[in-house]
Amino acid sequence: MRKILCFIPIVALIAVLSQPASAQMRARLGDFFQGQTPPPGAVSVLGRSVLGAIENGFDSSLALLIGADDQNVRQELGLTDTEVNSIRLLRAQMMLHAPQYANRFRTMTETTQESIQTDLRRDLERITEGLNRSLPPERRESVQRLVFQASGGVDSPIISLNSMEVLGLSDMQKGQMQAVFDEMREERVAQMEKALSMAERVIAAGGPQNLSSEKREELERLRRELETQSFETARRLADRLRQHLTPEQLERERQLMASRPAFLPPLPRQIQERQDEDTEGNGYAPGAGSWRPGQNLPGRVQGQRGSRFPRGGTE
Repeated sequence: MRKILCFIPIVALIAVLSQPASAQMRARLGDFFQGQTPPPGAVSVLGRSVLGAIENGFDSSLALLIGADDQNVRQELGLTDTEVNSIRLLRAQMMLHAPQYANRFRTMTETTQESIQTDLRRDLERITEGLNRSLPPERRESVQRLVFQASGGVDSPIISLNSMEVLGLSDMQKGQMQAVFDEMREERVAQMEKALSMAERVIAAGGPQNLSSEKREELERLRRELETQSFETARRLADRLRQHLTPEQLERERQLMASRPAFLPPLPRQIQERQDEDTEGNGYAPGAGSWRPGQNLPGRVQGQRGSRFPRGGTE
């Protein structure tokens, strides 16, 4: 399940200077680019394609495509052997297109980027359609719940209207929230573009260990700035979205996050600060101690399932 969070763009790319996270991200990209270093611009095109597909439910599909091989995920979702085999088949079918896209990326120009992005997003959305056909509705709802819990709920920088449907939104609420997402889209996309650009620089260098100390310091400063901006944007987005939730839905959100499965990686501290009930007067400012994928969360212990992950001690 850790691979799921590391592959989701906003979480992985904010942390491009985290060597463990970069290694996992490069492994996932290596699958797609046939083991070759992604050409300049390819990561940005892939990232935008994934983000666009997430708007139509690909976040749940991504969790299944990666998580079907994780015993904890299979048990949590109650996946049958038949369903796991269906997911693996769809994943194999998706990878059949990898050589074609790898070749298109190698010959990509500025004028062909948009067509590659459009085609890639279409193929990713077809995976979602295939999974929706092969899995019963209750299974899809369980996946949606797990993605909501794993990413941090409404406070997550990657929250989407699709993932919020786990709260039982009415058609009116969906329309109201879509308007909020539309109004903040440009700001969120701009931050993602910065993250993708940072990732391109690190990947092109072969990893952070190959950068000069000056370049690492520069990217670390940019990462901290982007982290601050991204979670501030997420905070404002969450506040606006919650204005359209009923008291019952707000309670549903709290229950979902309180019962977050214990096998999931810890949430970023910026998210957990807003969800914990015991942090009054002990706020956290993004910086050197900030959580990043592949790094243990300082000052926190992994609680048992159903706990509120209280402070005190280390992992």
